[in-house]
Amino acid sequence: MSSAFQIGRIAGIPIRLHITFLAIIPFVAYIFSTFTQSTSISLLGEVYSLSYGFGAVEPPAARWAYSFAFAILLFLCVALHELGHSFVAMRYGIKIRSITLYIFGGVASMEDIPRDPGMEARMAVAGPGVSGIIGAGSTLLSVQSAFLLGGAHPLTTLLWTLGVINIVLMIFNLLPAFPMDGGRVLRAWLASRMPYVEATRQAANIGKLFAIVMGFLGLFGGGILLVIVAIFVYIAASDEERSTAIVVPLEGVKVRDIMSRELRVVSPETTLPEIMNLMFREKHRGYPVMEGGRLAGIVTISDVQKVPEDRRATAVVGDVMVKAIYVIEPNSDAAEAMKKMMERQIRRLPVMEDGQLVGIVSRSDLLRAIEICSGW
Repeated sequence: MSSAFQIGRIAGIPIRLHITFLAIIPFVAYIFSTFTQSTSISLLGEVYSLSYGFGAVEPPAARWAYSFAFAILLFLCVALHELGHSFVAMRYGIKIRSITLYIFGGVASMEDIPRDPGMEARMAVAGPGVSGIIGAGSTLLSVQSAFLLGGAHPLTTLLWTLGVINIVLMIFNLLPAFPMDGGRVLRAWLASRMPYVEATRQAANIGKLFAIVMGFLGLFGGGILLVIVAIFVYIAASDEERSTAIVVPLEGVKVRDIMSRELRVVSPETTLPEIMNLMFREKHRGYPVMEGGRLAGIVTISDVQKVPEDRRATAVVGDVMVKAIYVIEPNSDAAEAMKKMMERQIRRLPVMEDGQLVGIVSRSDLLRAIEICSGW
């Protein structure tokens, strides 16, 4: 079962909620409901006191109503942040698959990140720009609300807190560390001066350094949340470096150039002992399954291993094969094949042309191509 579900579309982009989002809403609402602060502002030479927060003066029902409204508005701001990236990307013809809201923020899933440094920089700053506009607008509205309704009014508290958090999010996202937007701005700047893979490597190293500093700050007084964010940033920077090193060398390489054309196929009636012997002899971990001249599925060693040993003697391939298979065309980019395998956590893709099976491309084929292309 998917861990995220779609709640609607904005400008044709599916908006999805991860289950962690549902868990964090009550937590954010609780923190906001107990929030009480005071400050002062100076306007035209006069000093005004703002005591914002609920304290004990609001009825519990009203506190929780405003608190849940704040939690929902906060994550709506996260969605708008990602839409900022997405709208700029769509202007350049990049398709947005979805926007997913997680416990730590949102992620816009794009078909590709542009290699043009200027384009990537503009896409990266669009999100923090939206957060900055929301932050400034909410803060100004909160000041106006303070004069009209009072500094302790729930609406004043909501607008002020929403404004401050959006400004903090803007600043935090501009840090030069993946997966923050500042990391992509840094890579764009470096990519205008060196090869893209090297620019990614240097930007990722800077991101890892930021993560280590944040981790130490968290361990020595910053709190466990800062440590968790540091771990998340370190892993994201490492993943960005690794995925770029894999995908970029494959650009321009077609699936037909690296796929295996000499196919060994099996039928659904093949017994498990037969397929196990075939895998042992030919050192292959998976085979296409053909039935009546059409591709019916694919069987892998992991499918066979899931069957209890006492049933393997009588089971056949049709009982264990995977029927929901993903395929690719021979004229597709090899980088697209790698992305599909990484996203679906699979190791091979049947290659189909005009409804016919013409080959199969495996992860080992792609890794071999990466090794060769990286040495050019």
